[in-house]
Amino acid sequence: MKPQLRPLPILPDIPGLYGFIVFVTLFIFYGGKALLDGDTFWHVKAGMTMLDQGSLLTHDIFSHTASGAPWTAHEWLAEVIMAILHRFGGLQGVALFYFLIAALSFWLLFRITRRLTDDWLALLLVSTAFVFSMTHLLARPHIFSWLFGVCTLALLQQGGRSRYLLPPLIALWANLHGGFILGLVLQAIFIGGAILDAICQDGLSRWRIALQSQKLALFILFLSIVASGFNPFGYHLLIFPFLVTKTVFTTGIGEWLAPDMQQEVFFRYYLIAIIFLVSLPRLRIDWTNRLLLIFWVNASLAHGRYISMASVFLVPLLAQIGNQLKNRLPLRDKRQTNKDLRLSPYSGLIATAGLFLILFCASTFQSPLRSYMTAIIPVNPDNHPVAAVQYLNSTPLPGKMFNKYGWGGYLIYALQPSQPVFIDGRADMYGEEIFTEYRKVAGIDEDIESILNKYEVNWVIYPHDSALVRYLMAGGRWREVYCDEEASVLLRNPTPRP
Repeated sequence: MKPQLRPLPILPDIPGLYGFIVFVTLFIFYGGKALLDGDTFWHVKAGMTMLDQGSLLTHDIFSHTASGAPWTAHEWLAEVIMAILHRFGGLQGVALFYFLIAALSFWLLFRITRRLTDDWLALLLVSTAFVFSMTHLLARPHIFSWLFGVCTLALLQQGGRSRYLLPPLIALWANLHGGFILGLVLQAIFIGGAILDAICQDGLSRWRIALQSQKLALFILFLSIVASGFNPFGYHLLIFPFLVTKTVFTTGIGEWLAPDMQQEVFFRYYLIAIIFLVSLPRLRIDWTNRLLLIFWVNASLAHGRYISMASVFLVPLLAQIGNQLKNRLPLRDKRQTNKDLRLSPYSGLIATAGLFLILFCASTFQSPLRSYMTAIIPVNPDNHPVAAVQYLNSTPLPGKMFNKYGWGGYLIYALQPSQPVFIDGRADMYGEEIFTEYRKVAGIDEDIESILNKYEVNWVIYPHDSALVRYLMAGGRWREVYCDEEASVLLRNPTPRP
């Protein structure tokens, strides 16, 4: 008698279903916010330029203030990917791709958490992290660091030979985003946590044995550091994160500012809840999770952009605590789940990827559904000077411009023919001097006229209701040639001859 073959499972497992729901949720409810950040646009333009030239960008070509200055395009591979997607699916295709990367990140995070606790608690913890991730979910290369960071976490928790995948993972990550440093930090935290656990268990006198037990992990960390240099800019990228965390940038760029806890009230309660849980008696928390807690609380309180990542990487700690608290409850559900229900670990991923391809095809320039896609994932005129750029494209102004920092990326992308901007989101390339001068002009410092004269600025595009526009027009040296609800364009009056 032939054995009866069981059909392959079709229904997705819970992590696969969760990843699909994340993708659908982002598309339906977050499409209008995906393109709010101006950096998305200069990333696309940089990728398009590299594809057209067939070479990397190593010097600035987008500004007149730092023209020709050395530029470390540390996200070059992500920018090339964005440019390829843009050629077929426009900005909407780029946004859909990052929705897919985010969905894969939370699919993998759910799988990790599911190994640590039950499905219901995993659903609660991962969903909480997903809600907080909305604070920095933008169509930008940093989303790659979400996925690669969670991949690193999964490999470190799995241990064994799977850790040999970390060096090639870091090598690829280093070409996509500067957040590859996180992969090295996570490895160091796991090594330090294991050593501290061994010392606390066996005593300080056994520190040599504890250190020797981590020889393989230290060797893989060394290989990962070596692999991080496999990029066009070499090991310079190891110091790159410190260039964008200087005081002048962290006090002047919104995402690098410390979060306002009066505004981030839910995250404040989230941290208070974690501190309360950690302080409960008779809890066993390993040192790896303690170090992760210290690292991410510090990072999220120092820079608002790290709130999203902190909520993701604190999930394993909360799962560890939640399991212990759940086991203390007097009433526990001991019913067995139905073992006959077979679920597929792949169908959820296939469905998510399939939906992405369908929506991407609908976004292509030849698709009759493109107008619907641009309505769902629009370029919001309340955040970018869309109408003003249309005016400038029809009526180009002579001379050099001064522009709002957050608008620089859109101006680089949308002005036809392209015109060099005063500044954009590449603060590390502009350096402290130019960024400080920009802030002086924006803040109407006493040196405003000398700075504008220094850079031979002949026209200004800035928010219509700003103090800078009112100040320049009141001085009589500038006149308004265009105005809408979002932006004003000012042109310098010709200097009268003596």
